Amino acid sequence: MLLETPFTAVARTASEIYETINNPSKFAAFMPDAVQGFKCGVDFGTPWFAFTIGGMPEIKMVRTENLQDEKIVYTTPMGAKVSLGVEIKSTGETTSDVKVYIDADVNPMLRMMVERPLRQFLNDVTEKIKKIG
Repeated sequence: MLLETPFTAVARTASEIYETINNPSKFAAFMPDAVQGFKCGVDFGTPWFAFTIGGMPEIKMVRTENLQDEKIVYTTPMGAKVSLGVEIKSTGETTSDVKVYIDADVNPMLRMMVERPLRQFLNDVTEKIKKIG
């Protein structure tokens, strides 16, 4: 199941957005208010962050793709495969477009239950990225 936001204008350079999103400790600022227990670290040279949401078990995301000023992807290392990605396109000297997406390996029954909350999650993350300061 692939859910994505449309590209959204952000009043920052692609490099500024990339540097912020590439740093898991700064990623906490983009998490929706419902996220609890955000933590981050580095395992064997690979950055990660983890969080809980809505009483669910902890979700750990490890950086798996890293294209300078273009794309960052964090993926669950175990269990159901879920990827959270951010694509960045420079649109000017001080502006960029950003798209946030989740690609999750879920069965059709589970999809019906998680699609709406995941779309809200993506929208919340996108709105917070627009406010990078």
